[in-house]
Amino acid sequence: MPDMKVPATVADITPEWLGTALALRFPGARVTAMAMDGFIDGTAQKCRFAIDYDPAGPAGPPSLWVKGGFDPKGASQGNAFSNEVLFYRDLAPLLDISLPDSFYGAIDDATNNGVVVLEDLILRGATFGRATEPLTPETAARVLSLQARLHARFWGGRDAANFRWLVPGGAIAGAGVVDQYFGFWDTARPLPRFGFLNAEQRDKPRMQAALNRLMEHLRTHPLCVLHGDSQGGNLFFNDGAPGYLDWQHSMLGHWAFDLSGFLVTSLTVADRRAHDRALVAHYLSELAAAGVEAPPFDEAWDDYVRYVMWAFMWVMCPVEAHPEAVCSANSERVCAAMADLGTLGKLGV
Repeated sequence: MPDMKVPATVADITPEWLGTALALRFPGARVTAMAMDGFIDGTAQKCRFAIDYDPAGPAGPPSLWVKGGFDPKGASQGNAFSNEVLFYRDLAPLLDISLPDSFYGAIDDATNNGVVVLEDLILRGATFGRATEPLTPETAARVLSLQARLHARFWGGRDAANFRWLVPGGAIAGAGVVDQYFGFWDTARPLPRFGFLNAEQRDKPRMQAALNRLMEHLRTHPLCVLHGDSQGGNLFFNDGAPGYLDWQHSMLGHWAFDLSGFLVTSLTVADRRAHDRALVAHYLSELAAAGVEAPPFDEAWDDYVRYVMWAFMWVMCPVEAHPEAVCSANSERVCAAMADLGTLGKLGV
């Protein structure tokens, strides 16, 4: 494959560039035209393209997604975009979980922007999680089974040392995302989400201290590979079986970072209160089934309670990354969980 310039903007994604990107997976296929018929703007930008191929030769997929940091607002995310390229290159082939296929990935050495060309999951009939649509406890259990398979594969750092880019805390810790988000505190305070905070949760210095204490625990307990952004909006489903999208925050860390961040935002408050103990026990049993010596329940429960703190980041999440409806729904759930479970006390702040 010839050297290719990594696109810096959406306008740089041309038929010629895409045809070259697809050449290794679909030899001989030549892209003659393409039309963007879907766009998702967040920390990264995701563009869905319908593709026409030269009928005289073979064809690739009729539609696909190109994802990368095509907007300057993502520059503060450190290695997040390059991490996703490296995840699909190095880790995805080793995992027995449902993932989108990656047709191409590249990193711009000058900017550290990473771009991936991904399967259009709509073509296989997938449906997608929505943060505003809570999951049932039964579906949450299936997601925790997926998390357990992911975590077990690299448990205790097994094989992870082969990939130097895979570091404790990943881009979240490396880019100082906690302190970045606290810079949005005053912007978030007048928004509906803040109505779910109790008095102690409105203590900004205390919340910042708690989250930074959690980040230190994450960095110093690299037990396994994490998804790193495990909320329900990053899920897809094929015939009820879950898979994860958006691997830009894949990293080494503590298993509860994924479990707690998912569990307290993906269930209604009532369902989380009624089922979280059983769901934590289910996760531990799935770890054991995957060949891991799972931690005892009481120890795991304490870690679950501590890592609920991570989901408090939704209170400060910029609306440029997620709309207010999503931030409010998640803020309601996490603030209730923190109060119910005594998260701040467990963190010692």
